[in-house]
Amino acid sequence: MADQSLKGTNWGRVIIDDKNLSLSHLSQNVIKIPLKRITNSNIQKNDIVLQLSTEEYAENEDMLCEVRFYIPPKEQKTEKKKQESNEDEQDEISYLQQVQNQIVNKAKIGGSSDSILTVHEVPFIVPRGKYTMDFFKKEVRFHGNTYQFTTDYKSITRFFLLPMPDEVNLSLVVGLENPIKQGQTAYNYIVMQFKKDQETQVEMKYTREQLDNIGWKGIRLEYTGSMYDIVCDILSEITGIKVVSPKNFKCKNGLFCLRCSVVPHTGFLFPLEKSLLYIQKPVIYIKHDDIKEILLQRITQTTQNKFFDIKIITKNTSYLFSTVDKEELDNLTQYFNSKKLQVKKIQEENEGINIDKDDSDDDSQNGHKLTLSQMDSDEDDEDFQAQEDSYNSVQFQQKVQKTRAANK
Repeated sequence: MADQSLKGTNWGRVIIDDKNLSLSHLSQNVIKIPLKRITNSNIQKNDIVLQLSTEEYAENEDMLCEVRFYIPPKEQKTEKKKQESNEDEQDEISYLQQVQNQIVNKAKIGGSSDSILTVHEVPFIVPRGKYTMDFFKKEVRFHGNTYQFTTDYKSITRFFLLPMPDEVNLSLVVGLENPIKQGQTAYNYIVMQFKKDQETQVEMKYTREQLDNIGWKGIRLEYTGSMYDIVCDILSEITGIKVVSPKNFKCKNGLFCLRCSVVPHTGFLFPLEKSLLYIQKPVIYIKHDDIKEILLQRITQTTQNKFFDIKIITKNTSYLFSTVDKEELDNLTQYFNSKKLQVKKIQEENEGINIDKDDSDDDSQNGHKLTLSQMDSDEDDEDFQAQEDSYNSVQFQQKVQKTRAANK
């Protein structure tokens, strides 16, 4: 603890060596972070945001998972002036970016030099962007223009390969036990989207013997074909998790999904064999075993309303999928019944004035129900007070009759 600052100072100089990243003030460490714990680093305005690994901690244990270094614009200019004597191209890079580059290089974030194989330009829609996938022995790293993130193979829980309604794209949904983070947003699912005719070629950097030694006996030395097939095959083989695709359920138009909305976003609901999956934002995964009840709302047949809502109540929460086409009601009801799920149809009541039979004694005169004119008359309204200089309808009719008699 001799070199540890105990003054409560929260500023200093960033020092990066081969093992640690330190913030130092007056030759004493304010904070020291092992580089091996840094899983991601990105720039947000004037901040460098570090995401730290939490695998060594228990689920309910307190842990440090994010650190932010704020570099003021004045400090960036000062550091740049100190380096003006060097007329290299690196001088044009801001001090903020220089620190970021050092962290990425020293912590080996997104580095592909020692990876086993690399797949370039993989399109993502959650989070959005194009990422390069580097496969290592225990983890896969994704790095794009702005963000980089890493996930352990043990953290991957499920795969879904979904044909999109445009019949051009396929979406690969990857479920994660430990969510990745970009700023304040956490993603429990990442979604890649491939064109069916998009082809690529991938070659392993390891020999057959090296692959066998690390347990990748099912991985081929070379892959050629559709990009979605290659990525699915590699991930499924490494993790041992099967890729799930829709099979039996189909809509009226022959597609495997329903267009609907989870406010405020529009997406697609896929009824699968043992679950329901909604993409794109947010990705929602619901197991059949977790569903307590399904409510089909607004199902009354009217010319004005062509949509209905699906409310799914689970053991812990509920989800509302709105604006589902009513033409899909029969198909969906049959699907729920075939999975032995409890379904309840809710029809909205007719709008208008309804008089309860039990209240007939209070609202009747001489055994007859009140008419609309009696119900709405001014005399029944205690708050209604006519002005003295105005005429009601009876007075007006009497005056008209007197005027006509006088003219005769």
